[in-house]
Amino acid sequence: MKAFTTVALLAALSLTSMVSMAGEIRDTDIWANDAKNEATGENSKALQHIGVAFGNGKIQDSYIDASKAKNKASGKNAVAHQDIGVADSGGKLQRVNVYAANAKNEATGKDSVAVQQIGKATFGTIKDVSIYADNATNKASGKGSKAEQKIGVVE
Repeated sequence: MKAFTTVALLAALSLTSMVSMAGEIRDTDIWANDAKNEATGENSKALQHIGVAFGNGKIQDSYIDASKAKNKASGKNAVAHQDIGVADSGGKLQRVNVYAANAKNEATGKDSVAVQQIGKATFGTIKDVSIYADNATNKASGKGSKAEQKIGVVE
């Protein structure tokens, strides 16, 4: 029984260690031109993540091209969330080019929510980064709808 407990403990610690290291994109080219994502109807949610490091964040020495990316949610409880070149909770974007020209995010319907984030670091640092988001659009339409667009933001 003691051996099993030890093995279980080691497995749990290994898993915890792996989880704490989540995130990081390095020395990578990501090409997602014309990517499309859509959810329609009842509990709609369209979540599009292109070149995104969650957890401890970090994106370094990389190129992310999501020109003409489209994300759309329509209908009841519509939520459209589009992230392009985002280093989340732990932040950092260093020596990165983010291209999101003509990226489009749209939510339609009552109480719909549209959130578009391009070149964003949560909890600090954007350094030696170019963010191209010409003609990027974020739109929410319908009674009680909300649209939020963040381009080149450190929170």
